[in-house]
Amino acid sequence: MTEALFDPRSVAVVGASGDPAKWGYWLARGALSGASRRPVHLVNARGADVLGHATHRSLRELPQTPDLVAIATPPHTYEQVVGDALDAGARHLVAITAGVAYPGGLPALAGRVRSAGARLVGPTSMGVYDSAAALALTWGTLTPGPIGVVSQSGSVGLELGYLAAKEGLGLSRFVSVGAAADLGVRELAEAVVAAPHTRVVVLYLEDLSIGRDLIALAGGKPVILLTVGGSAAGRRAVTSHTGALATPDAVVDALCRAAGVLRARTPQEAIHIAQACLAVPGPVRRVAVVADSGGQGAVAAELAERLGLEVPAFTPATVEALRALLPPGAGLLNPVDLAGAGEADLATYPRIAEIVAPEVDAVVLTGYFASYAADSPALEGAELTAAAHLAETLTTRPCLIHTMRPEGPTVDFLRAAGVPVHGTIDAVMTGLSALRSRRDAPTPGPREATPSSGDLSGFVDLRRALMAAGLAFPAGLLYDDGGDPGLTYPLVLKALGPAHKTEVGGVVLGIGDPAELHREAARMRARLGGLPLWVEEQVTSPGVELIVGAHRDPHVGPVVTFGAGGVLAELLADTVTALAPLTREEAKNVIAETRVSRLLAGWRGAPPADLGAVAHAMVVLGTILDAHPELTEIEVNPLKDGVALDAYAS
Repeated sequence: MTEALFDPRSVAVVGASGDPAKWGYWLARGALSGASRRPVHLVNARGADVLGHATHRSLRELPQTPDLVAIATPPHTYEQVVGDALDAGARHLVAITAGVAYPGGLPALAGRVRSAGARLVGPTSMGVYDSAAALALTWGTLTPGPIGVVSQSGSVGLELGYLAAKEGLGLSRFVSVGAAADLGVRELAEAVVAAPHTRVVVLYLEDLSIGRDLIALAGGKPVILLTVGGSAAGRRAVTSHTGALATPDAVVDALCRAAGVLRARTPQEAIHIAQACLAVPGPVRRVAVVADSGGQGAVAAELAERLGLEVPAFTPATVEALRALLPPGAGLLNPVDLAGAGEADLATYPRIAEIVAPEVDAVVLTGYFASYAADSPALEGAELTAAAHLAETLTTRPCLIHTMRPEGPTVDFLRAAGVPVHGTIDAVMTGLSALRSRRDAPTPGPREATPSSGDLSGFVDLRRALMAAGLAFPAGLLYDDGGDPGLTYPLVLKALGPAHKTEVGGVVLGIGDPAELHREAARMRARLGGLPLWVEEQVTSPGVELIVGAHRDPHVGPVVTFGAGGVLAELLADTVTALAPLTREEAKNVIAETRVSRLLAGWRGAPPADLGAVAHAMVVLGTILDAHPELTEIEVNPLKDGVALDAYAS
């Protein structure tokens, strides 16, 4: 049924107006642009003609059932208009009207609409658009193209459309979610993704209420997520290091990683990434830079590497092929400096691009190419011929262009041929660098079963459950004021309860004998009151201190965070968060994304850590949290040499 929202059999606009300053004007204008495809009915309470078309005073006067009704009337009329639309048999309502005070609130409004067998977009929506179906119920004018947009902010959604048009692209479908009384992000996004003329999708979300539905949504076409602040509902007080490190932003990254979704920070960046997705069929790591000058090549190459791309030196065979075409003094290794050869013969550009393309994932031309025809009309024919050669031959290794003047006939030709052309090198490299990790949403692998039962919020029970699942702990026991605990010195004494023990004086290391143990226990009790105390053997090996924690996000559920641990965990913030539960292979991939992973591999002759034990700890914590909905978080910090030195759950 949602699909029919974008291609209704007929449309009625309530609040149609001839005043360009009003929403009713733009809705009427957009609806009439599709009048050759479907009947359009304009409703104006005064009965005045609008844009040269007769109007009806109310929906009750229409000669036929309106399939879709767009509403742009004052809030006090809303209840009546909705009732009239449903009584008339409308199947879809698009509510632009803001400030609606519907009796019983939005849930009552949604219930009224659904009980009539209809669906509602909004209220406070900025409309819907479908280029293939000639449906344009939005403010302004959108340009047809391959990008689908679903936005929780109507203005951001329209901005995406305008930015796409400036880059020679446009929108396939657009929908502004609005207050989402009925239809929400998931259902509307499914319809936008499913459209045959949608090739890439941009989502603007102000919360992560879509949760793990994003994984299924992103299964077929490239999806770009533009969001601010991550999960707003995730900003809450936390008690563990894991809670502080698994920030809303980190959770967004984890969700994107699991879904194979690309993340953008601004609307312009989202469009640049969309352009790269349209031009480049797979991941990009290695790029070739071909420049008009040494300066532009150096700037492009340095920016590429700063953004995580590789600019590899070419093989000797490629260098010799370049040497045969370029003048003495040209740069041949990557970046390529044409040293005036391009200006002397415009056919040089596609020839050089062809030579270097087999060694990389994408070729970047930076400088003046595509500007010649704009400045010198006499060169238009030669530049268009070179552009055609470029578009025809670079099909397996795409080419992206930065030109100093992004306008003119060559730019238009290249964009129409699917070659992205940008006015800055920043735009080119930003789009390409987003594709470094581009991949399809992974298929979930087999999960390990982890035994866990009972109340795990206490340290002793949690420790017992983690040990049963295969995690190692030092020998230890509850302190009981007795004599020698029978453990090997040195010992560690710690208070059970606080997550941040060192901050409250709840940990004493290096205890050498029973007398010192009892003395420190008395002091700790004086500081902290009646908290139970735990004593255990101290691990003295020089291993790396790590943190492994599982945390329950309100929208995406359990996530696991791994990284550098100990008392400096939050200061260093060298962590990566991933959706849980994990397989052991997924856990190892997460470990590899951190800087501390280089230490674990054996830094400067140090013995390598047991990555299998670390990965197993990540698997276990994520699985236990997933199986215990009463828990918010579980943490092992530090984890050293595969041994858990402390654990916490709440």
